[in-house]
Amino acid sequence: MPWPRFVGLIILASLLVSSPVQASSYSLWPFFSYYEREGLKELEILGPLFIWRERGEERELGIRPFIYTTTHASRDLERTEFLYPLGRHYREEGDRKLYVVPFTLHKDEVTYPSEGRREKAYSLLPVFWGETDTGEKYGGVFPLSGHLKGRFARDEITFFLWPAYSRVRKREEVTRTYFWPFVRVTKGSAEGLSVWPLRGHKEKEGVYSRGFFLWPLYVYVDEDLDTDTPVRKRYYMPFYASIRSPKTKVNMYVPPFFFHQKSHAPTFEKWEIWPFVTKADGPGIIERKVFPVFRLRREPDSEHRFFLWPLYTYGFNRYVNEEHELHRFLLVNKYRVVKETDTGREIIDSNLWPLFDSHKESDGRARFHIFNLFPLFDEGLERNIYPLFWIYRYNRSPDGEMLSDFLWGLYRRRVSPQGSLTQLAFLLTVEKRDEDDLSVSFLAGLFGYRKTRDGTRLRLLGIDF
Repeated sequence: MPWPRFVGLIILASLLVSSPVQASSYSLWPFFSYYEREGLKELEILGPLFIWRERGEERELGIRPFIYTTTHASRDLERTEFLYPLGRHYREEGDRKLYVVPFTLHKDEVTYPSEGRREKAYSLLPVFWGETDTGEKYGGVFPLSGHLKGRFARDEITFFLWPAYSRVRKREEVTRTYFWPFVRVTKGSAEGLSVWPLRGHKEKEGVYSRGFFLWPLYVYVDEDLDTDTPVRKRYYMPFYASIRSPKTKVNMYVPPFFFHQKSHAPTFEKWEIWPFVTKADGPGIIERKVFPVFRLRREPDSEHRFFLWPLYTYGFNRYVNEEHELHRFLLVNKYRVVKETDTGREIIDSNLWPLFDSHKESDGRARFHIFNLFPLFDEGLERNIYPLFWIYRYNRSPDGEMLSDFLWGLYRRRVSPQGSLTQLAFLLTVEKRDEDDLSVSFLAGLFGYRKTRDGTRLRLLGIDF
């Protein structure tokens, strides 16, 4: 009998006979795998393509890479990702957000919980509409005509046949633009007129004054005029630029290539031939750079350096309760440690793209994967895309639960407080519930053995003895 037909008959027989010795797991790799223990049920079909998982109040259902849904009852959580990262619907505790890039956006979120104020925004290109957290409505059809409120860090935006006309209000300042970016008129708390690139000026009396003439040949900025350290900037492009303040003097020749800064209170001086050579000195500060050979910059709470950039870079930063240390190799490969200074606990990240990715939390959680599509971590990609490429994965939870998996279930081992389970496809399953409960199963339960305190049970061709 040909080998494929023989294997097929064994699989069919295992499905027809009574349930296997291990009622908590079942595998017919690579077609499907089922696992159940206290607090967890999991079904996988065709390796990573289909996943269903129920863990406490959380339920997950995914058909990778097309759609993945997560719900959690007590958190009032519902999250659906489709063709991630292009589409996502998210709802939690009354907040909602839906987007399909670049076609649509729906947002309904609380902005001030204590006052019960919500902001709403909707768009279905080219139509958009919404409501601010104070109940003001807006809408329009881009680029024909429209009115926005509380969007893009502006109080109001109105446009008509954009870029022919737009009006923007930010507090008491109103700017009208005609045939953007050519003509701009500002009134209110600031006054200005710009005819780009010929001449432009904008001023808020006693606060700032800025403008240009034959942009970018001459640009001027006077800012912080209402402080003790006003700043005066002049750009005569492409030949010279200067920055002056009571404490600092900067000269740039053929900006940004030749740079010199000298400051006092505190004393600081920096010379730079950008981007190749840098020399800087100040109280607790030193920098030396010869790009791309080496760089060293030290400050009281940080240190950054590289050697043969981008072969190796290093960064260290000290914050109030944490220290961050990061080593990078060819930019995309890293070894990062975040240390809590008061407890000594650490978070460790490392990867060698595309070979492996590893992460360890201070509470004992850990994950390790062989083969990652992109050298970055993103929870959505971890659910929707990355599992399609993992050859081997290892996960550990804070309470000691462990999963080790090779080739999406060809070899799989689980360890939990309830016991351990080791599977080799549908060929072999070994389950240990405690010291006196051991089960061994062959060919998806067609043959099996179980030993407990009450005795021993055998299975031959699906019949129990």
